[in-house]
Amino acid sequence: MTNALDELVRLFIAKLRMDGTLVQPAAEGSRNLYVQYRGQHLTLVLPDDALSSMLADGDELARDLWGSGVTAKEAVARLMTVHLEESLETSPSEDLEGTWFYDGGFFAKR
Repeated sequence: MTNALDELVRLFIAKLRMDGTLVQPAAEGSRNLYVQYRGQHLTLVLPDDALSSMLADGDELARDLWGSGVTAKEAVARLMTVHLEESLETSPSEDLEGTWFYDGGFFAKR
């Protein structure tokens, strides 16, 4: 599963970069990411259990949301970008800087 999770994180990074977001891994081989969002610096923590859970549902998500031409990893990476955007946009604080943890449907600042 490790390779599948690494591939998922690479797809997520690629999706963020396509949207113009500056993003880089926190360290070589790390699944934690440094992101610059609207001039603010965030650290995204992507726990293995949250990624694995999302990936386990990926085939169903892909089929239900985008049809049979989308892979499970692609569907989850797309959803993660939506989850990040929604989490940041609905944050009660304008100060977004800090560490955000992914919990399989949303990112929460801690």
